[in-house]
Amino acid sequence: MNKIVYYLTPSSFCFGVKRSIDQLNEVITHHPDEKIFCIHSLVHNPKVTKEFEKQGVIFVETIDEVKEQNAIIVFSAHGTNREILYQAKEKFKAVYNLECPFVSKIYTEIQWFIQQWIHIFFYIGKEHHQEGKNILEYIASQWWTFYVIQDKNFLPQIDKGTKFAVLSQTTLNFDYVQDTLKKIQQEYPQAILPALSDVCKATYERQTVVIQNLDKFSTFIVIGGKESNNTKELYNIGVQNNKKSFYGESLADILENSAEELFEHETVAITWWASTPIEDIREIFDYYKNNGYEPKILNLQ
Repeated sequence: MNKIVYYLTPSSFCFGVKRSIDQLNEVITHHPDEKIFCIHSLVHNPKVTKEFEKQGVIFVETIDEVKEQNAIIVFSAHGTNREILYQAKEKFKAVYNLECPFVSKIYTEIQWFIQQWIHIFFYIGKEHHQEGKNILEYIASQWWTFYVIQDKNFLPQIDKGTKFAVLSQTTLNFDYVQDTLKKIQQEYPQAILPALSDVCKATYERQTVVIQNLDKFSTFIVIGGKESNNTKELYNIGVQNNKKSFYGESLADILENSAEELFEHETVAITWWASTPIEDIREIFDYYKNNGYEPKILNLQ
């Protein structure tokens, strides 16, 4: 059998990541020689952060760290608590919200639910992830109630007659979210679920192409930022399906494993999250090609 390294597509920057990066470049162009502060990493990839730092962007975690009132404030692709966004607009010279549209959709859902007099939320997600942290802080700031679901087998216990809405983090495993929604609806028929999945299209597509092709490879490599929940979810698919799985931000991380492990199998699949620069991906493929692996593409069916 020939040794094969598979290139899983879709790949490269997703719409939301590319949009945020392009917009920050526009902000830099429009505000030459001015101090630009980005609240949290624009996207979860350190190489992207370093490139913007070279252009003078200063990365901080909260607006309280910014002392200059004439500063330019940029909020990351992960979204922002609407109360903090309002405070920033009142305080600073210019504010840009570069959040992913799929994250914006969740804030729109919250507002719609509130208009329907629904003030209780079940949130499927990770409360310490930047996206979830911002959303939950916003809900709490309005004196509304939320319950976080981090395990579908342990749902919150509330009065069966209570009306509530369900939201989810955009970067979770799609199948896990769907299973959790079904369990919620079985236990709480009055629950109001999102009309469309909160899991973003890029997340769904990248997970699906891996699942559809599990029978074609034995070694699985995921390239992406170590803070990226999307990358971790992709890696977990490999682990859960008994693939020899590796996870890192670049070739250097992967090479921390022995050649014996990396070349153990003759079929290798490589995927990466949507904030991974293309040069990091090329390095991995060139490494396997230079060691006798034939490159092939596996597409989303």
